[in-house]
Amino acid sequence: MAERINTPFTNEHFIAFCEKMLGQPYWYGTCLYKCRASLLSSKSSQYPDSYTSSRQSRYQQDIAQKKVAADCIGACKGYAWTGGGLGVLESIGNDNTYTSKYGSNGCPDKGANSMFTYAKSKGVDWGVISTLPEIVGLALYKSGHAGYYAGNGYAIEWKGFSYGCCKTKVAGRGWTHWYKLPFINYSENDVIIPAPAVDNASIALGDRLLKKGVNGTDVVALQEALLKLGYTLPRYGADGKYGEETEKAVLAFQKTLNLKQDGLYGSQSHVALMATLSDQDDEEQNNPETIPDKWLQIKGDNVPVMNGNGTQYTLITTVNTGVTFPFIATADNGWHAIVVSGQVGWVVGDHSQAV
Repeated sequence: MAERINTPFTNEHFIAFCEKMLGQPYWYGTCLYKCRASLLSSKSSQYPDSYTSSRQSRYQQDIAQKKVAADCIGACKGYAWTGGGLGVLESIGNDNTYTSKYGSNGCPDKGANSMFTYAKSKGVDWGVISTLPEIVGLALYKSGHAGYYAGNGYAIEWKGFSYGCCKTKVAGRGWTHWYKLPFINYSENDVIIPAPAVDNASIALGDRLLKKGVNGTDVVALQEALLKLGYTLPRYGADGKYGEETEKAVLAFQKTLNLKQDGLYGSQSHVALMATLSDQDDEEQNNPETIPDKWLQIKGDNVPVMNGNGTQYTLITTVNTGVTFPFIATADNGWHAIVVSGQVGWVVGDHSQAV
């Protein structure tokens, strides 16, 4: 253990590095970059929605204190691209420099979602969060976000602008899966046993209808997503309880997206939320080459694509046999949600098939 913790690219070394980064800031679209005025200018131009005027003073403080910034998936990418964090910690608070080589050491430039997809394609071990092994350095996943398992039921995550790099309990954070990072060397002697403090009853957002009176980790995930999109929960925040405050936020979201305003979080609201998060995702915006998990192929000519799951909705376009689109979800009536020209569209199940 002592030898591995001092050896770059082992899982023990990686998580020890993450622990030492606690307190460093979250800057969207960064991968363990030194906080500099030039970086702030570049990222503000590239991602104006994330680098708003209200945040500029905090960014300036980070620059003055010579900190090192990352976003959630950018942390593991930066670790790889700097040769296992070489020189990063030593540069915090001073003018020391270090080298970062884009795409090096077997780590591609992927977002939180596409890194999980990529890792699975490389044949790594992975599973649902209820089977999380007691192996430090595993990546934790939920749609649009990543963290890193620190052991004993805790994770290190670059949680967001307001939090930076922090240590959190795995339970209650809405994680859905764990996986091994392909560019990290995990010990062959690791024993696959359940982690002690993990909530084995964790429910993924979208797995059930949410309404007033429902509690759970999926409610936490919904609340965090709503907060991320700017909807307010001033009294209770992301407390995992679907109360009046959360219902009002869902109603506001449904009104914005021209959905049925019933305050219920069902399949249509879930598809709309996932599509909206995809547009603003703190990780996927940095990765235009995201690989969908599933594709849908059209069967038939002049198949209508509607903006809802039924013929009563507005026609977006028509498509023909053989054309494929990224698949999102299937509604209860059998209609499939797909991505068409950057927006969500719906096709009837009889005229499409998974490929």
